[in-house]
Amino acid sequence: MINLKPQVLNKLKEISNVEVSYFYPQKWTNLENKPAISYYEMDNSVSSKADDNEYSSNIAIQIDIWAKSPSKCSEIFIEVNNKMEELDFERTLATDLFEQETKIYHKTIRFEKEEILEEEI
Repeated sequence: MINLKPQVLNKLKEISNVEVSYFYPQKWTNLENKPAISYYEMDNSVSSKADDNEYSSNIAIQIDIWAKSPSKCSEIFIEVNNKMEELDFERTLATDLFEQETKIYHKTIRFEKEEILEEEI
């Protein structure tokens, strides 16, 4: 098993003028000026084994973008996609949503990869 959440967080923090948090945005009040990105791990399961030891893991990450306009969500989406590609993740889902009660635009994106585990020496 491997934990890639720290690498994902570091990549997302490279995107300027967004608030990054785990699971849900910490600040909902200032989305007009500073949109939010939230992320979490959806899956971290055994992909393959060799000699009864895990050889590779399936990793799935969900990233949500929260903003006051659909164009801002799309702009950030392109940056998020590029950052996740730098980590060799593949986009498996992207969908636009709208939170009617709060009038917040929301884009959900899922990324997956198989991570080969390094042998301990």
